Amino acid sequence: EGRQPGFSDELKAGWRFLRTETVLLANTLQGTVGQFALGLSIALTPTFVQTTFTSSAFPWQASYGFLETGLGVGNLIGGFAVGLVGARFAKGRMVIGGYALWGVFLFAFAISNQLALAIGLMFGMGVANMVFVIPSQTLFQERTPPSLMGRVVGFRSALVFGSLTLAMLLGSIL
Repeated sequence: EGRQPGFSDELKAGWRFLRTETVLLANTLQGTVGQFALGLSIALTPTFVQTTFTSSAFPWQASYGFLETGLGVGNLIGGFAVGLVGARFAKGRMVIGGYALWGVFLFAFAISNQLALAIGLMFGMGVANMVFVIPSQTLFQERTPPSLMGRVVGFRSALVFGSLTLAMLLGSIL
């Protein structure tokens, strides 16, 4: 009997496939950059809330909770919306548009100083998140052979979530 491939062998197999599939490679690299921005925002948002919403009627922890709730509700509504109308749009354009919208909402959030507006912007970030996450996952399901799915998605996840983790570390230092 042959030796079972090890963890690094599985990751290498995923990487070899991704290198030949330019759409998925571009999506992975875009996701890596996007998750880096997300990681920074995750690490910096509590401090941002503490310093920005001090005149709010709520303690900063409650304000932070409201913002996170806005994000979650945006994810929920965005998921339903993409499920209803997403098939009518090109997946690649949805991914690019979703990332661009997310960046616009993040920038506006960073310069906001009113809690209600910031909650609305977080809601928008949640919707935009679904606009790029759902078609990205669909692209991987459509373009990856079933025998390589775990390897390819495993490699992608290691790269993307590694970027998120590194950004959270750097954001915490900031």
